[in-house]
Amino acid sequence: MTQHTRVLLVLAFGFVLLGMGLTATGVTWPSVAEDLDRSLAELGYVSLFFGGGYTLSGLLAGWLTERTGIRRLLVAAALTAALALSALATSGTWIVFLVAAAFLGTAGGLIDAATNTYIAIRRGARAMGFIHGSYGIGAIAGPLLVTGLLQAGLSWRVAFASLAAAQGIYAVSLWLLTRHIEGADGAPREDRPSGRLMSSVLAWSVAVFFLYAGVAGGTGVWAFTLLTEERGIAEGLGGLFVAAYWGSFTASRFLLGFVGDRTHPNTVLRWSAVATVAGFAVFWWNPATWVGVGALIFTGFAHGPVFPLEMLLTPRRFGAALTATVVGFEIAAANVGGAILPGVVGFAVARAGLAVIPALLFFNALVLWGAIEGLRISSRSRTHLADAAPT
Repeated sequence: MTQHTRVLLVLAFGFVLLGMGLTATGVTWPSVAEDLDRSLAELGYVSLFFGGGYTLSGLLAGWLTERTGIRRLLVAAALTAALALSALATSGTWIVFLVAAAFLGTAGGLIDAATNTYIAIRRGARAMGFIHGSYGIGAIAGPLLVTGLLQAGLSWRVAFASLAAAQGIYAVSLWLLTRHIEGADGAPREDRPSGRLMSSVLAWSVAVFFLYAGVAGGTGVWAFTLLTEERGIAEGLGGLFVAAYWGSFTASRFLLGFVGDRTHPNTVLRWSAVATVAGFAVFWWNPATWVGVGALIFTGFAHGPVFPLEMLLTPRRFGAALTATVVGFEIAAANVGGAILPGVVGFAVARAGLAVIPALLFFNALVLWGAIEGLRISSRSRTHLADAAPT
């Protein structure tokens, strides 16, 4: 096994754990709420604390990377995640649980930003697709782990303790197996764009990640309710169809891992945007139940590659010296968009009913398409932006 392969596998393991940590909380929550004597609605506070930590760490990721290097930052973040998960597993009070959630979000944001920075600068589309596909595997595996433990008669605390142990293993693996990992500080220093140009490209980039999280997050949050409450699909089938949406989402990222370097990222992004808009149009139209469900699943496959490919293009647009900082901003934007835009759908549902959901997802995807094109066009002015696919 080569050194690069070993590093990639360790980072992929971290992204599996990142996905598991993000999705496990929702499944454990009913049991947590009962033990801590909280209402089910108070999951919103957990999301607020977790998301706040994730966003803050994303904004600070560039500054921290410059001072510590990617490897040390990842090790520190993994240890923080292990401690936070241990606190969740042993928490006996509500305030401890919330503080632990905030630290877990902080660690997650750092792992997300540092890993994406390394892959964007030092690797290509195949590695980026593999890493983000691994996140999808974790997102699927998290609920399965918790459900299995609960059905076996074990406490929700065991689930968090298991994830804490896994994060500890990840930290040790990082320290022992990635000693020669290249960081942003070791990358070639490219000419920086002018301040006006950089601001324009950064604004478009932030908009893309904000809107993209709204498309993916909004679909994941609201699809089940729409299918079962509005379109009359049985809950069991509705759950399977939403799982299929996430499965196709993950599959497209792994496909990117196999063929990503053979096609220019901007070509894939353009077709992904068009296919996503078309898929949501059919999902909204819904001429037959099976057609609507098929369109839903197709949209996951269509927009799955957008996040990893936009990350991959960041060093080309801003130069290696600014990549860690910009990646942090992009992740923060995605985190905010993933919280706000599904919430906006909720307000619309309260006023107009569930039937408005697919229309809003369609218009979100349409605006995302426009933002992707705006980012591509504004990035052309970067004199060092290469048109060749990364190697």
